[in-house]
Parts: sequence; structure tokens; C-alpha cells
Amino acid sequence: MKKLFLSGLSLFIVCFLLGCITWFGFEKQNNKINTIDKNITDKSIDSLNIKGISTKVNITKGDKFTVRYKGQNKVDINQEGNELSVHETNEKVDKYGLNFNPFRQIHAEINITMPSEKMDDLYVSNRVNEVNIQNLDIESANLSMPETGAARVFIKNSSIKKLIYRGIKSTVHFNSSEILNADIKTKNASIIGKQSLIKDSVLSAKQGNINLSDMDIDSAFKASTQHGDIKMSYNQAPDNTLLKLNPEKGKANVNNKTFANDRVGAGNHVLEFYTLNGDIYIN
Repeated sequence: MKKLFLSGLSLFIVCFLLGCITWFGFEKQNNKINTIDKNITDKSIDSLNIKGISTKVNITKGDKFTVRYKGQNKVDINQEGNELSVHETNEKVDKYGLNFNPFRQIHAEINITMPSEKMDDLYVSNRVNEVNIQNLDIESANLSMPETGAARVFIKNSSIKKLIYRGIKSTVHFNSSEILNADIKTKNASIIGKQSLIKDSVLSAKQGNINLSDMDIDSAFKASTQHGDIKMSYNQAPDNTLLKLNPEKGKANVNNKTFANDRVGAGNHVLEFYTLNGDIYIN
């Protein structure tokens, strides 16, 4: 009986090892990676149109104009006039498209660098991964996160003179940036800013908080949320701001002693905040 058990165990181990060797060999052969490293030489390009599905998207200033991708999907790169389009498709370079190897995690990524920090138009759409925009000066940007995959957008050290942002479950972050003439709307996500200037803009979150910390004292904009709080603090004492705080079922909390009767100085920079079910804090 013992010999029979040992024989069965040995046979199981041998079959298991052979199966692993066969599978990992199959996986290595068929679980292909698509790698793109493309230099863009046309200096007339000043607009980008980027559509991602499951990949992380990074757009930043660099020494050369390059497009790099590493992942499993096919990516179409085309130029029409002065616009370059980079579109990730649902089609995989691996015809099987499956990765059952738990030790091999594939993190798809698109990296775009531009030698000039100035850009006329930028359109970005992504489904389930993050978008990073850094060190750029953009005339007009349209950032659309229409899916429910909770893609996140990070804007850092950048200036955007006109911005349209739409996100269902996609939080947008501003850090050390200048945001002008913005129309920002989220459905089930927050709006977060830090050490930034926001002017002539409207920020709207249906279900989510609006958290703005260490903001520029020249900021002037409107903000509203139906289910959430609005919190704002300054990087220094404001000297020319008027507060118009309208919490319908919450409270307005002005914890900044610079303000007297919701005003400091001439009040040329107007902050107009609305909440339906939430509080407003000025710190």
C-alpha cells in the first residue's frame, strides 16, 4: 500500500512538472509583447490625440519628440496635418490574448515626450488607467474619462489656458499648475488641487469632494458639489478676495482670520461655492 502511494505521488509530481514546463513554454511563445519606440521628426506637430484602453499614459517635456509603448495591444500612430494621433486598440498582438502566468504581470504604458513644452491642442481619453501630464504649456485641453474604470488624471507643473474635463469615476489632480477657463465635471469622483492657480473656471462634482490646498491667492472660480464637501486653503494670506459661500444643507466654515464678513481687500477675486449636502471650509 505504501509503495502504491509513493508511486502515485511520484507520478503526480512528474506530470505536474512536465505540465508546468509545457505551459510556461507555451506562455513564453504566445504571450507576446508589443514594443514601439518611434521618433517624430515633423516639427509642425503641435496637437496630440491620445486614446487609451488599459494602458498608463504619460505626456511630458523631453529632449526629443518620441512615442514609446510597451504592452499587449496594438497601437495605431497616425499624422493628419499638424495633429498626431496615438490610439490603443482592443486588438492584441498575441492572438490568444491570455496571461495565466501569475509571475508575469504586464503593465502597459504609453510614454510621449515633446521637446517644446508648448502645445496647441491636447485630447486624451482613457478607460481604466492613469493619465499623467507634466511640464507642459497647453493652449486647449480636452480630457475625457467616460468609462467607469476609475482612470485617474494627474496634472503637474503645467499651464492649461482652456480645459474641458469629464470623468465618471475618475478623480482629477492638479499640482503646481495654472488652470484657466476650465469646465470640470465629475460624476462619482473628487477634484483635488494643490499649490495651483485656478481662474475663470467652474468645478462641479456630483458625488465627491473638492479639496484644494495651498492655493494661489489670485484664484477666482466657481465650485459646486451635490454630495460632498468643498475645502480650500491658501499658500499665503489672501489680500483681495470675496467669498460667496452657499451651503444649502451644510455649514460655511471660514477658518481664515484674514477675512472679515467674507471679504478681504477690494474683493476682486471671487470664490463662489455651492453645496447641496455638504459643508464648505475656507482655511
